[in-house]
Amino acid sequence: HWFWGSTLEFRENHPKFLTEMHAKHGDVFRAKIVPGPTKDWYFVRNAEITNAINVTYWADFYKPKLAKLMWKPFLGTGLVPNDGEDWKRQHKRILPGFHKKRIDSYGSCMVDHSNMLVEQMKQGQLRDFRHDMTQLTVGVIAKTMFDVEVGPEEKMIDKAVDEVCKVLVEYVHLPIPVPGWWPSARNRRKVSAIKDLEALISRLVAERRKEGKDRGDLFSHMVFAEDEDGRMTDTQLRDEAMTLIFAGHETTAHALTWAWYLLANNPDKAEKLRKELETVLEGRRMEVEDLAKLPYLEKVAKEAMRLIPSVWSYAREPQRDINIGGYEFPKGAMIFISPFMLGRDERYYDNPLEFQPERWTREFERKLPRGAYVPFAAGPRVCLGKQFAMMEMRMVLGTLIQHVMPRLQEDFTPDFMYELSLNPGDRGLKVEVDFHDQRDEKNAPPRKAPVEVRLS
Repeated sequence: HWFWGSTLEFRENHPKFLTEMHAKHGDVFRAKIVPGPTKDWYFVRNAEITNAINVTYWADFYKPKLAKLMWKPFLGTGLVPNDGEDWKRQHKRILPGFHKKRIDSYGSCMVDHSNMLVEQMKQGQLRDFRHDMTQLTVGVIAKTMFDVEVGPEEKMIDKAVDEVCKVLVEYVHLPIPVPGWWPSARNRRKVSAIKDLEALISRLVAERRKEGKDRGDLFSHMVFAEDEDGRMTDTQLRDEAMTLIFAGHETTAHALTWAWYLLANNPDKAEKLRKELETVLEGRRMEVEDLAKLPYLEKVAKEAMRLIPSVWSYAREPQRDINIGGYEFPKGAMIFISPFMLGRDERYYDNPLEFQPERWTREFERKLPRGAYVPFAAGPRVCLGKQFAMMEMRMVLGTLIQHVMPRLQEDFTPDFMYELSLNPGDRGLKVEVDFHDQRDEKNAPPRKAPVEVRLS
């Protein structure tokens, strides 16, 4: 179209558009997408170019203006939308809070919340696993990030995040988004949600400063983090706290949801994982120290994020004209990178539509080209919560599968919504609770044969 270009086709079906266009034009193609600061978008499906953008020339690529415009009311200048020297300074302040020893101390909380979910389940019960994972990850975030216990504040965080995410999805998908000043019901709910979160953050800042000590949560570290410029201002703390909430909540919930979906569709893999957990743990509670003894659990997590990554795409904007791999990327262009497309590329993965955790051997990872597997991006801008998210995925999956076998509700097929994160939409992921020790093998329906995960 002379004005819209490929906008409607892109928004209508992301994977179909990307698959067809890459098949027609190769690893890099340009398309006209509106609205935005730039109409020309460059779509990349190449490990070498992706690695060059993430690692080699990382300082030449910022977060796109369009993304910053979208995130500003919520995240301000937090680490996710920030760039340049200000990002470097904030990153240096916050990074020690993600030290392995501190992150490892959160493992017990992740198991606690997983066990609370198991206690709520009943044999044969039908549940929405997406909802369960959203509630679970909110509880983990509230405790580990802010030392907030289960209760009204946790529910407020969940409700506020859900409302803000709906607004952001609307912003992304409407050809002409509703302006922030428009007095619509949705905008009023957005403003109310932001104010609720800001009030909580403000109270927590005051409490931490009054106590004068680090309580072990990530926000405590940020309150007391200090460099040659002093400590963070109230505005900086607000922005970084909001970033922690949004970056650590929805994406992990959806990653866990898709991992459960894949295990339910591949019962042989689920059984193999159950046996590993049974052999190593012998029925006892899972501890962080056990992770090193559970290699198949790690392979399951990695393979799930390859096949259905919750962060299915991200974008970068070059700050100068740059040539990478023979392709010219002009200053200010929108460069679209999709871990989803990279993870389904036959050049890097044999039988890419099959769920094969066994592929993740040391030899395979050694030979895998850099840039072919980027569920957390890579380089200096790699997701700061990567270690936290990987641990949470394994602690939660491991604890649940000690008790419950993944099973979908009969004849249920989820939707695939390519929004801020790849999710199953409002229908969720309908599952049936199937406890190992309550299973009636004679009367139980047969477990499904493994299936390929097709583009949807």
